[in-house]
Amino acid sequence: MVTFLVLVAVLFGIQILNAALFLLRDYSTEGMILVNSVTLSLVSIVCVCEITIFSHRFRTVLKTLGAINQVSTDSQVKRIVWITVTGNLFFFTRAFLETIFAILLVIYWHKNGTVAEVFSHSLWDMYILLKHWSELAILGLMLYILQSRFTTTAGIEAVGEGGIGKGGYQAVPDQDVVEESTPTSLSV
Repeated sequence: MVTFLVLVAVLFGIQILNAALFLLRDYSTEGMILVNSVTLSLVSIVCVCEITIFSHRFRTVLKTLGAINQVSTDSQVKRIVWITVTGNLFFFTRAFLETIFAILLVIYWHKNGTVAEVFSHSLWDMYILLKHWSELAILGLMLYILQSRFTTTAGIEAVGEGGIGKGGYQAVPDQDVVEESTPTSLSV
């Protein structure tokens, strides 16, 4: 939680500084767009790293809980892996696009003293299309991942003799089994 709060505070500080420099007329909207592009690129790279770290932690905890409770967690682990892969693809694509955009802005700014040509260039249209289609793609993939079952073979049909399944775990009964205790006598 501390990492998240620090990242949000840094981003908030960058945006406040960016807005203040723009309002104090230290640079124009072009400079503001350049700062935002670089910031978005860095945020996307940080998101890729954080998603990977937290995904590994979730999988470790899930596998540990599965081992403790003697249940299969394969389907949940697969779901987490797929969410991680699609999230990383999305943020890596965004980081790549924002970095290319920032480089183009710097090139046009040094060449012409303005970045106005970037917005009328055909690459701008491609950038906007890729950016928005990648957002639609990630939403569709996440919806598919969250609604799919990722079924495993460790279900009831995988339980063999003695109630022991393929993973070596005993099947969990549907109802609590109440054992009748017979009183035993204690002989002295």
